[in-house]
Amino acid sequence: MGRIKLHNPTVWIGGMLVVVLLIHNTGFSQKPDTTLQRKQTSQITREHSPTKAALLSAAMPGLGQVYNKKYWKIPILYAGGAFVYYLYDFYSENYNEYNNAYAAFLSGKINQYNGLSTEEQLKAAKDFYRRYRDLNVIIMVGVYLVNIVDATVDAYLFNFDVSPDLSLRPTTLATEKYHHVPGVSLTFRF
Repeated sequence: MGRIKLHNPTVWIGGMLVVVLLIHNTGFSQKPDTTLQRKQTSQITREHSPTKAALLSAAMPGLGQVYNKKYWKIPILYAGGAFVYYLYDFYSENYNEYNNAYAAFLSGKINQYNGLSTEEQLKAAKDFYRRYRDLNVIIMVGVYLVNIVDATVDAYLFNFDVSPDLSLRPTTLATEKYHHVPGVSLTFRF
């Protein structure tokens, strides 16, 4: 009852897959060529660490961008952060104001505030400002995380080749029937 049927093709394929996966790394018997490794390491001028960029940006927003030499992103980052903080402060002050007015209305100290004369109106105003205050906290955390992700991605692409040797340019192609036809030229130079 617990026996495996050997004529089942699924068992054979599964078994062969397990054997291939277990032994595929054990077939190397040659020593690695160290001269090639020395040539490759001598060509790399400096290693740029994505981890270091992420940690610097996490410690102080914008520091990862300085490490990546993307100085133009720092004012954008701080302007966005300042704008979100301004909105947070605005909604927080209004929330506190309407929260105090709502509490005073419930205790009977006031009978209206800024033209709002019912409990439902004051509660709706208080909840409106609380909701947008909390939303701006979430946006602030998002700006902080985007700062870290941006620094990390820039660090990964720091040594990416964007030279003219790899290019995609519009061009005209000469044909027999038509003298010049618009086209695209893709160039790889090694």
